[in-house]
Amino acid sequence: MIRRILSLLSPEEKKRSYRVIASVFLRALLDFAGVAALIPILLMVMGDSPDRWRILCLCMGVLVFVLCKNGLSLLLTRYQSKYLLGINRRLSEEMFRSYYQRGLLFLKSRSTVQLGYEVNFICYMFSLNVLAPLLRICSESLLLLFIMVALLVFSPLAGLLLVMVLLPLLFAYAKGVKGRMTRYGKAELEARRQQSRLVVETFRGYSELEISQAFRSSLSAFRSGLDKIIDCRLRYEMLQFMPSMLSEGAVVIGIMLLLLVTKGDLRVVSGVFAVAAYRMIPSARVLLASWTTLQNSTHAIQTVESGILNEPAQDQQSGGQITFRRSMDVRHLSFSFSDGGTVLSDFNLTIRRGECLGIQGSSGSGKTTLFHLLLGFYPPTGGEIRIDDVPLTPSNRPSWHRLVGYVPQEIFIIQGSLAENIALGEQKIDRHRIQAVLRQVKLDDWAAQLPEGMDTPLGEYGSRLSGGQKQRIGIARALYKRAEVLFFDEATSALDNSTETEITSALEDLAHSLHGLTLIIIAHRDSSLRFCDRIIDLDTLLNRTL
Repeated sequence: MIRRILSLLSPEEKKRSYRVIASVFLRALLDFAGVAALIPILLMVMGDSPDRWRILCLCMGVLVFVLCKNGLSLLLTRYQSKYLLGINRRLSEEMFRSYYQRGLLFLKSRSTVQLGYEVNFICYMFSLNVLAPLLRICSESLLLLFIMVALLVFSPLAGLLLVMVLLPLLFAYAKGVKGRMTRYGKAELEARRQQSRLVVETFRGYSELEISQAFRSSLSAFRSGLDKIIDCRLRYEMLQFMPSMLSEGAVVIGIMLLLLVTKGDLRVVSGVFAVAAYRMIPSARVLLASWTTLQNSTHAIQTVESGILNEPAQDQQSGGQITFRRSMDVRHLSFSFSDGGTVLSDFNLTIRRGECLGIQGSSGSGKTTLFHLLLGFYPPTGGEIRIDDVPLTPSNRPSWHRLVGYVPQEIFIIQGSLAENIALGEQKIDRHRIQAVLRQVKLDDWAAQLPEGMDTPLGEYGSRLSGGQKQRIGIARALYKRAEVLFFDEATSALDNSTETEITSALEDLAHSLHGLTLIIIAHRDSSLRFCDRIIDLDTLLNRTL
């Protein structure tokens, strides 16, 4: 497990780990010194004629030392926490980037709720429930070792009895809970994933669930998931309670054995034993609880490994920077999904700059898949796509994306203002250009009536927008980035006839006013393609050169 953990750390984090381990060792020494500082007080109190003023002065000195010791321990704890939270931040960022860079095929094959859970929570669990318990185990083990050695030196018999009682209990507990805690952790994680997915699906599907009166089934599934989480948590907490019982029981058994085998005055030995036990009981409790937490969270290691270490190899072929001045040529293009379903086979097409191309076809004919191939989201399983005779590859795809705009059926709306949604991803927004594109898509009057104009928030997922407004914002987004090619993927299929006519008219105006703009439009209705220069039907023209 340690090797797997080290493989997840960056070189800089590995270097810093030595300083962190040193801080763990120093903190254990400080805790031991805090315990040892009580021994002189104990010896003076148990002396034949204790001097109260001397004892009081000694107590004041020990108090000052304890306060300084705890202040330094707090600084060391903060240093360790910053190290752990830094690892969490890096892993979360790398996993977020890794999942995004694996592309559309990967994202479509996974639950977005699960991916979000892994990015936001599993990396945090790895840092705080795997690495942090390891540090605590090291710290408390060192402290227990220091106390045991000191006790063996002061009173070999007392120290030996405590070691003989405590260590077997620690090892028995660690061995007994290892498999069960891992199972409980995995079961609880899966149950929480299902709960998150269920809640998101229920809220998104409110209308359909309400009309079908199906919320009862969702609520029943939610209750069942809660029962699983509660069951796993109760089992976990029951095992977490055992360290307290074992550590306290070990000390009591040690005292009993000490009384049975030791002769003479037991005051000093018993006092030292009690001081040692005073600190060993919470240390043993923390050590065993940390071991329990670690075993409950070991599955996080595998998730982080798969998230940041198993990235697909990147295509090193550059293919050159892409410009679009003449044409896009699709040559013998084929594509099949991983499950074996073939969508396109030996498909050929030429799209000339400045033309308006319409694409039709029945559901499942490959219209959207063709778009994803032309945009570079899917890698072809055969053939190639050339733009001005430059092959489209993963490495030059960003330069191609700088030239294109994409308006899907469901427009992506961030929880931000109108201006932020149009200038998507830009830090400095050109407000004059925003106003210009709003006029082009005929949203300027509507935007002027908004409470805060273009700075008005659009609500979660664009909840305050109509379908037509969303589509116009999608077009405005493409115009704002000065796209040379506009892909329009069945964006009017869910609109009413009047709104569809308005959007189609807006596109027609763009095609006539922006010379050189290339429009590629997927639509079911002939009316949406009436202004196109050319219309192809995938049902009849597949496997033919166009």
